[in-house]
Amino acid sequence: MVRALIISQVSSARRTHRTLSTSRYELREPIDEKWGTPVGDGNWTGIVGTLQHQQADFSLDLTLTESRSRVMDYSRVYYQDPIVIVSPKPTPLPRHLALTRPFEGELWLVVTVCTFVLGIILWLLQKMWSWVSGDRSASLVSTLFDSWGMLLMKPITEIPSNMNGQVLVGWWLLTCVIITTAYRSSFIAHLSVQSKYPPINNFQDLLNRDGWSWGSKALLGTVFLYFNQSSDPDIQNIFRKMEISSIEDSLKRVLAGGFSLIVVKIRVKVQAAEIFFDQYGNSRYQLARTEYPIFGGNVWGFRQGAPFTSQISKMKQRLIEAGLLNLWLDDIIKIQTELKNADRNTEELTLNSEENSNQVVLGLDHLQGGFYLLLLGCFLAFLAFVAEIITQC
Repeated sequence: MVRALIISQVSSARRTHRTLSTSRYELREPIDEKWGTPVGDGNWTGIVGTLQHQQADFSLDLTLTESRSRVMDYSRVYYQDPIVIVSPKPTPLPRHLALTRPFEGELWLVVTVCTFVLGIILWLLQKMWSWVSGDRSASLVSTLFDSWGMLLMKPITEIPSNMNGQVLVGWWLLTCVIITTAYRSSFIAHLSVQSKYPPINNFQDLLNRDGWSWGSKALLGTVFLYFNQSSDPDIQNIFRKMEISSIEDSLKRVLAGGFSLIVVKIRVKVQAAEIFFDQYGNSRYQLARTEYPIFGGNVWGFRQGAPFTSQISKMKQRLIEAGLLNLWLDDIIKIQTELKNADRNTEELTLNSEENSNQVVLGLDHLQGGFYLLLLGCFLAFLAFVAEIITQC
């Protein structure tokens, strides 16, 4: 006869001790209200310890690990509940850098070096031709300005008289057409669709972000074992800097920026409507693509030697093959979502019209980089004016 059923809702503050059928079974929580972690002397706490010491016949919803399997029996794995990262939605990159964003830093360096080198080569060719022909050669400053002028699509005023100089200028003009065409098309695209910071998709991205922090709710059971016993250096670094707080407080910090929440995926799915989307379907958070499985998956735990383990595993297999487990889980999530939507204050949620707009009208914010560049040019011209006055004096 079945003696006791240990339910898995150990996080509830109210204890449950109820007889559902006086002649069949009993529902209760473990005495210490824990899932089960090793204490160091071969014994376990929580639900696992209750099954280990034959104080219950089976339990609901335990995460299977190799160490747990040595002190209890288990049924078929019926669900995988991985760890995911919830981060703020990527914010747009600064508008004032839109002028430099069409090209990468390496390409800007190559274009700059090539322009200077071509100006020097063109000056050397004309210098050598002047020695042969006796004509007047151009100065180095003028050839450098000509090379930059051709890059900026300014018509060249003086074409070299020698054939090799004309060939060099011709090919440089063709190169400038290709570079400027690529820059213009990419610049228009960056103004129309604003680029954003890269999203956080894994633990390595968290560690690589300067000034970034992360947290989770209290780590219990296998979630604690996953971080505490992992040999992965990235997971160990994540665990050392983990901040513990409630889900609600963590989500507020995520929205404020510079913070990510590490949580099991089922919690995200149950609260998806409340966490990720407003009534217009706009996402307020970013869910990482990488998922981190927690050991072997979710099972029912049994005391060792329980005679009904195989029968329950076979029944679970039939339910999984029929698709009933997924159907029931989806129904629970759907009901939970409808209840949350009914209680939400829709007046506080606003529609982000910029993301849904098909047309982009350029404004001062889009072209602020050009005006900053103009101010920089005026400042350099003023410095040159002061230098000329000092030189003349």
